[in-house]
Amino acid sequence: MAVVYCGAKSEKILYWGVVPIFFGESLRIWAAGYIRKNKILAIIGPYQHVRNPLYAGSFLIGAGFGIFIGDFVILALIIIVFLLIYTLKINSEEKKLTDIFGEKYINYKKNVGRWIPRLKPYQDEREKFDIKLAIFKNKEYNVILGCLCLIFAILILRKVL
Repeated sequence: MAVVYCGAKSEKILYWGVVPIFFGESLRIWAAGYIRKNKILAIIGPYQHVRNPLYAGSFLIGAGFGIFIGDFVILALIIIVFLLIYTLKINSEEKKLTDIFGEKYINYKKNVGRWIPRLKPYQDEREKFDIKLAIFKNKEYNVILGCLCLIFAILILRKVL
């Protein structure tokens, strides 16, 4: 809500902030099309390049909103809070993934970065991307709708306030 309020009060909107929002959501959809939680270790698709593409996508979305509203203090806060919260969350998830997948996950973790993508894919694709899995089963429609609602709320409230 702070983003909506600051956006509504902002003197200018930097529309190019929508670009990282778009790419962040695209990355999230791509990643969500390969997730079969706790059943199959996701190491294909975007997971060939970075271990946490959903979180990397969320980071781009958050940074995009900081840029969109033209408030670089909010942008800095989004980045700091994001890194603190998600680093703790990832540490917890990595322990769970190690328990479930053992050596396979440990090897993957050694070869693929948490945040920094590798250019050469970790492994060849074996499974195809599934848009229904991404949008419906993994509920990526929530993020799509959330991003669109925030953008429109900011633009509408700027006219009202």
